[in-house]
Amino acid sequence: MIMYTTMPHELIFQENLDSYSKQSIINVNGLSLVVEPLSNEECRVVQVLSTNPYDFLNNAYSPGSIIMLKPQF
Repeated sequence: MIMYTTMPHELIFQENLDSYSKQSIINVNGLSLVVEPLSNEECRVVQVLSTNPYDFLNNAYSPGSIIMLKPQF
């Protein structure tokens, strides 16, 4: 298979498995997010998993933002 693209190969092909093993999918206010934990209380947003274009306009959940996790009882 030949892939013709102008995108760098780092964006197309996976990195090592260790970088992806830290990531998890969480649900925040009905929105699915791929996050990587920073500590027990906070995590960094990696990707927004949504088909609604308005979800991507919310700066609170944009990639790179840090969100606080609520403890679940």
